[in-house]
Amino acid sequence: MAGLQQAQQACRRLRVGMAKVAKWPIWSLPELLRTYLVGIISVAAFLSCIAVSSISWRLPQLLTFAGLLACGIVVIEATRSQREIHGGVNRDLQSVWYLAAAITLPPGYVMLAPIPMTVYRLWRMRSGLLYRRVFSNATLSLAYGAASVTFRLIPRSIVGPTPGSNLHVLLWTAAVTGCALVGWVVNHGLLLVAVKMSDRTTRIRDLFGTRDSVTADLLEMSLAVSLTLVVAINPVLMALALPSVVLCRHYLMRSQQVAHVRIDSGTGLLNPRSWHREAEHEFFRALRTGTPLAVAMVDIDDFRSVQETAGTDVAVQLRRDVATMLAEQLREQDLIGIFGAQEFAIVFPGTSIADVRRISERMRDRIAGESIAIESGAQAGFVFRLTVSIGVAVMNETRRALTELIGAADSALDQAKGTGWNKICISAEPATDAR
Repeated sequence: MAGLQQAQQACRRLRVGMAKVAKWPIWSLPELLRTYLVGIISVAAFLSCIAVSSISWRLPQLLTFAGLLACGIVVIEATRSQREIHGGVNRDLQSVWYLAAAITLPPGYVMLAPIPMTVYRLWRMRSGLLYRRVFSNATLSLAYGAASVTFRLIPRSIVGPTPGSNLHVLLWTAAVTGCALVGWVVNHGLLLVAVKMSDRTTRIRDLFGTRDSVTADLLEMSLAVSLTLVVAINPVLMALALPSVVLCRHYLMRSQQVAHVRIDSGTGLLNPRSWHREAEHEFFRALRTGTPLAVAMVDIDDFRSVQETAGTDVAVQLRRDVATMLAEQLREQDLIGIFGAQEFAIVFPGTSIADVRRISERMRDRIAGESIAIESGAQAGFVFRLTVSIGVAVMNETRRALTELIGAADSALDQAKGTGWNKICISAEPATDAR
């Protein structure tokens, strides 16, 4: 009888456990993305087991490994009070310690290292989705495992196990830098595939090609190579690098938070407050230098009825896709932001009326000529064709404040929409141009 009760309790616990597993967020992901994530995690786990089983455990190596983990944990703890930004690529500087482990220790150590670091982060911070943390852990294991193997493929006659001196230390540092690039490419490549599967509209340049992201990557790689050189000379010296890594981590997190505050999460464009602040800066610079400046207001035609008919989720994707297409037609110096539920505002610094007209025509034609397919939800597979109307105002002697220029552009937009959809009106011209 007791055995039967124990069996029933075991079955009950198994059912409860399976029910919890079934509620994991990863199962709600699209099948292709879910398969990719699980596949990468499985490959990383398999290769990590092989690499760890090949380690000849030695006390000096264990102490170096423990020291690197301790330093990484100190950085996590020192920046724990600062909120991480989700939905993008966070540069947490953990690769600084991983590269040092990849070069100075056998590959099994660096493939094992992300596991305790991730466990500690989850325990202390309890933020983010578990499957994302596990996937990031897997990409780091694969990336810096590849960097470690690459370093060991270089002939010892060229680099050797330690930096040496004179020309040898330069060759050694160059080899470490190359291995750091291998780790960066593998890690970011695996992440990019997942991001593109999750959102096909995401642009590589927005994640890894902006000035801030390139600066952060160069800073992280520089610290990683420097720390690796120090650890290779004497592992005790890694403590000297710890304050620098903590300060850089604070700087990067602060920069990410500032950028997050400026950006509208639904479109990736500047939010209204940030756009207005930066537009004022451009306006006063144009006044000071006497250069031309124009403002355009862009409105999605009949967007309210689309939202009422198709639903909020579809409207969110349509708005995001329109924002992406508009931004793609602009120049680097142009400033675009959101200005309402369906309206966008653009500043054109140093732009003549002819150039404004040409860019506006290009934006209008791009939106009108592009079909937008819904990717998920009950409307998945449906295709929408949208148009936009654009009102433009150019700074002149009667418009000496940004609010006046915005008002003139908004009036031009009303005139454009009053003559039908998919129109452009430029108020700076002697006669209204509606087409």
